[in-house]
Amino acid sequence: MIEVVIWIILYLLLMIIFVRAIYSVIKKKQVPLAMIAILVIISVPMVSLMNSINRPLEMSEFEFLARELKQGALWAIFTIAGYLYLLVWFILSLKK
Repeated sequence: MIEVVIWIILYLLLMIIFVRAIYSVIKKKQVPLAMIAILVIISVPMVSLMNSINRPLEMSEFEFLARELKQGALWAIFTIAGYLYLLVWFILSLKK
């Protein structure tokens, strides 16, 4: 049950960041960074989903991501880097 709450929070944050990025593009503020954020918002969940489909059933998505990150899987590195970019971009966009 707790995982469902975490997923809801994650996707709500992604939707908020997506709306904020579109707002930035419309207002012509940080347009290149906002466009990158939009691309990351679209690509990271897709890459994560595509690679998590083959995970062992006894592992949660987060455990699988952590294991793959420890093994140096490029998709896991891309996923973590993408989420970090979104977090940093969102915080910086709120300050301006």
